[in-house]
This record gives sequence, C-alpha cells and structure tokens, in this order.
Amino acid sequence: MRDDYEQFTSRGAEVLAISAEPAARSADYLRTHPLPFPTLIDEGHTVFDEYDAGSRLLSLGQRPALFVIGPDGIVRYGDVGAQQWNIPSNKAVLTVLDAL
Repeated sequence: MRDDYEQFTSRGAEVLAISAEPAARSADYLRTHPLPFPTLIDEGHTVFDEYDAGSRLLSLGQRPALFVIGPDGIVRYGDVGAQQWNIPSNKAVLTVLDAL
C-alpha cells in the first residue's frame, strides 16, 4: 500500500495500518520502514479480535488482514490471510474502491 498510496488517496480512501506490537516496537519498526499513512497501536488486540485477525496456531505470527470500510461504516471487502504473504494485491483493492 505504501507504493500505491497516492492511488488510494486519489480515490478518497483513508489508509490506516494497525499494529498489534507494543508501541515502542512499532515505533522502532516505523523509524526504519516509514509509512505515508498513520499506524494505530492495538497492543490489547481489540481491533484484531473484532475482525478475527489474531494469530492462530498454524500462522507464523500475526495474520495479515485488510478491510475496505465504506463511508457508511459497512465492511465492503475483507481478507484475512493465513500467513504474512497472503495479502491481496493493491490492484484488487483499488478495484474494490472503484466499485464503491
């Protein structure tokens, strides 16, 4: 999403990252891997649990999740992968945005 951030914002989308890592660890990561969009800290896994994106026995750490929430607050697209490499392409997400 970092590489295509302008394509998302040109469609009126707000991009947010949510980290389940402690704030200090997230800050360390973001210092070396800056993002053009905000990263929210969810140490208590409140959001991760709400969207069923928490770690599972067979996943190698936190499962990747991506959601498109429409202006009406309704989830219009959701994808929760089993492993870190199970992330939908930016093109697929942009297509969803174009359909809203």
